[in-house]
Amino acid sequence: MPLTIPDRRRARRIRAGLGRAAAAALLAAPLAPAVAFAAELPDPYVHYTFDSAAADGTVADAAGSGLAATVSGEGAAFAEGSISLPGGANGSGAAFVSIPGAAYAGQEAVTISIWMTNATGSDNYAGAYVGNADRTKGYWLLNPANPSGAVKSVITSATAANPAAETWNTEIGSTQAPARSSLSLYTTVISGATGTMSFYLDGVKISSHAIATDLTDFGDLVAFIGKSPYPDRFFKGTVDDYAVYHEALTDQQVSELYADQAAERAEVLAPAAIESALAVVAAKVPAEAVETFTVPVTSGPVGISWSSSEPGVINVDGDGVASVSRPRAEEGDAAVTLTATYSFPGADPAVRTYTVKVSADQTDTAKVSADAEALVIHNADDMRSNFSVPTVGAAGSAIAWEVIEPGAADPRLIAGVRDGSATYVIKRPSAGSDPTIVVLRATVTSGDVAQTKDIAVTVQPMPSVQAEEAYVWAFFTGEGQGAEKISIAASKGNDALAWNTLNDGNPLIESTEGTGGLRDPFIIRSHDGDRFYMLATDLKVAGLPGGFTTAQRTGSKYLEIWESTDLVSWSEQRHVKVSSDYAGNTWAPEAYWDAELGKYVVYWASNLYDTVDSADRTSLTYNRMMYVTTDDFVTFSEPRVWIDSVRKSGTDGLGTIDVTVAEEDGVYYRVYKDEGDMTLREEKTTVLTSTVSGDLPGAEGSPDQWTLITERIAAGLPNGVGTNTFVHGEGPSIFKANADDINGAAWYLFIDQPDYHGGPNHYVPFATDKPLADTSAADWYSAAAKLSSNLPQNADGGRPRHGTVIPVTRAEYQTVLLALQPDIAVSAVEQVSVTTTLNTQPSLPSTVELTMADGSVQETGVTWAPITAESLASPGQIRVRGTAANDTREPVEAVVTVLPVNEPDSEPSPVPTPSPTRAASGESPTPVQAATGTPMTRAQESAAAAAPVPTSAPPSQNPASVNSTTAAPIRRDDNAGSGGRRSLPKTGTGLTGLLISVAFVGGGCVLVALRNSKHGLYSHPDPR
Repeated sequence: MPLTIPDRRRARRIRAGLGRAAAAALLAAPLAPAVAFAAELPDPYVHYTFDSAAADGTVADAAGSGLAATVSGEGAAFAEGSISLPGGANGSGAAFVSIPGAAYAGQEAVTISIWMTNATGSDNYAGAYVGNADRTKGYWLLNPANPSGAVKSVITSATAANPAAETWNTEIGSTQAPARSSLSLYTTVISGATGTMSFYLDGVKISSHAIATDLTDFGDLVAFIGKSPYPDRFFKGTVDDYAVYHEALTDQQVSELYADQAAERAEVLAPAAIESALAVVAAKVPAEAVETFTVPVTSGPVGISWSSSEPGVINVDGDGVASVSRPRAEEGDAAVTLTATYSFPGADPAVRTYTVKVSADQTDTAKVSADAEALVIHNADDMRSNFSVPTVGAAGSAIAWEVIEPGAADPRLIAGVRDGSATYVIKRPSAGSDPTIVVLRATVTSGDVAQTKDIAVTVQPMPSVQAEEAYVWAFFTGEGQGAEKISIAASKGNDALAWNTLNDGNPLIESTEGTGGLRDPFIIRSHDGDRFYMLATDLKVAGLPGGFTTAQRTGSKYLEIWESTDLVSWSEQRHVKVSSDYAGNTWAPEAYWDAELGKYVVYWASNLYDTVDSADRTSLTYNRMMYVTTDDFVTFSEPRVWIDSVRKSGTDGLGTIDVTVAEEDGVYYRVYKDEGDMTLREEKTTVLTSTVSGDLPGAEGSPDQWTLITERIAAGLPNGVGTNTFVHGEGPSIFKANADDINGAAWYLFIDQPDYHGGPNHYVPFATDKPLADTSAADWYSAAAKLSSNLPQNADGGRPRHGTVIPVTRAEYQTVLLALQPDIAVSAVEQVSVTTTLNTQPSLPSTVELTMADGSVQETGVTWAPITAESLASPGQIRVRGTAANDTREPVEAVVTVLPVNEPDSEPSPVPTPSPTRAASGESPTPVQAATGTPMTRAQESAAAAAPVPTSAPPSQNPASVNSTTAAPIRRDDNAGSGGRRSLPKTGTGLTGLLISVAFVGGGCVLVALRNSKHGLYSHPDPR
């Protein structure tokens, strides 16, 4: 439809006129509510309309101050009430406009309002500048399209009294709104009295920042349109109006200023604005719909109203929510015409129609058939946790569940984490048992039609308990090309501060969903211990126009999820929506098991908006911490707000992000980033899901509420780079140190310190030697000196950024090494056996030979645990633990035979060869029961270790029934490794003074030697 535009009035209104309130109401955007009455606008102090210029290049001030502007350089032109500037390289002599510094002199509060059309493109330059002629002494600068493609309005903390050579590093302000090439009103309000600077685009507030400077801090002022003192290119485009007010206009006044002046410019503004709105709507209205959808009700300055040809099928409310009611199956499909009316002040409305097909509902038979066919239970063939089942199908059928065969799992159905789901709680068989089969029956019903489907679920037994003896680290490396992928590293044995690069420095997982980028990977071991879940942020900043600003306004609502039982073989990527449609981002997910809820709590950061249409989000809000609950990382509850605290203006995205959680003795501890000052806080509670709103917690409060432990955690500690210290950071990862971690720490806190926070662009480690309950701010210490030289490094040079360190067993560690870096995985260790005499320290080798999984052989140094004098005081055998100096700090062991002083007529016989170690499988040597040769359980081993060494036993305990009067123990040196004393009972038939020595090697019980005071040493190599 053609637009009818009234003639544009060339006289620019300075005061508010009739109809301004109505215009403002039409133009108000969602985050700038419409006003109900007109707010009086002050007169500008200077006002340049650019209708013309005198022969000498001066432009008169329409406000009457007498402060004329001056056009300098070549190429300026005046037409249609605007000045056109040609742009050009620095030094080209292109035209620009000088504004007298007196227009701003002495003003702590100013409002600068400029109608401008930018044709320069994205780069470093100034559309407008006010500040010192020496830019190192401070300024305010407007760039309508910075290199990131965003509008930039900034003021510096550098001043005439405190200049800065790199002044750009002191800039504070807005870089959020996407750049425009159409005529727009750029308004900046600076208030020294309130310490704030706000930026508006077409009357809508984009951001507000706390500032410590104003224009009076910059000394003698100069002001320009089209250039600055930087050696940048000149601005290219047109300037239609430039006004300066000697006060800080309110949000309402700025909105009305735009409404008033936009109506004057309808001839220019309306066609482009409505054309833009048409494009937005065209992308939002679906061709077909069977469920509720939304349509825009505003698009920039354009208001959009809706009507429907069949309100009973599609009804659009005032918020743009289009409710869909499908026709009955016998009625057939419906074609609904939606009519949109586009309104712009000062222009006739434009009308467009859109046809939406609404398919008729399915028959009950079709619904039941489709829902039964689609019905599956995730991990039904390998169940290791409680699991969710649907109670409503995608086609709308009701699904009821019953247990047909419970097996040994005793399945019990409880309410699910969200509507349309239920949860089966199961009991897993004990460790060492066989899996049990559960058969469930689903009855799928719609109307009078029903269908049943039986599903078998294999419930695995509980895992055996194993000590954690190493670490695995999942991370990404930054924003560079290829960096937003997941990499894995493994520690050098039981050392959280020394790491191996795996997979030859190449990322392990690349996204096939969403944005195509993966950041902030988090791995959690399941509550039962034998499954891992990995979560990651769906975000690719590389190549994203507007960068992190865009990512928080129009970013992903999804998490990326994988599962594994071995940290090597991962499931297919699941792209799961967890945020609401009102969220702008879903950042840095982590999870923790809540024992009281019996569920996992998953949490992340989101900006929340009051509109689901991302096109209407002209500025950021602030990051809130959100959470959901889940049984199985398949079905999630509706999101809830966990931490809601504005840390700056509320329009700059700054809130709270990056929570990491630990639990100790029933108390939860969390560390997270406070974006108010970019530092880390530590808090505690007994209720994980306790919420925070308003101010962040203080030190006082009930145990079930979050209370503060430490602000600015680790601030001032060394960050591992020269004499630099840590202050600002993000992405904390807290984890408990393994029992025998060689560094002696109790807990670690790794904090990502990127270069934009003054750091080395990788993690910085901190540790405490105390339980968290006893750890104060002073108890955290830096471990950066060691980690900084022992970090994993990818092939492209990237080092770990935001990620997770997770403790693992030796078997899990070995599996990861074998799969991802076989040249450092050990498959066999040289067997070490030595002999010594009573009270004599043995000579243990300084090196051992390791056979690697790739077939290579390494000779490496070894550090042996000290051998106590007590263990050498009697004949027998002891096992001495050692650690190889290879990349995996492979455990090694020496069997030391302690002999009495040799008799002149006898020579010791060789010690038999022990069984090989289990390095290739990652298993630790397992003690055996001497009587049966079967492996001991953990309970049996503990009982045996604690039992006193026997000095006699009945003959029935040994089938040889040897009559012996003495027995020497087979010993494991308590100071040289885990385990306790072992001995065989005294036996014998004629061999007096018989010594029976047994070594526990490689999981087998080996009868090593028999010695009798009369007959010397007897060897028996048969391992029985």
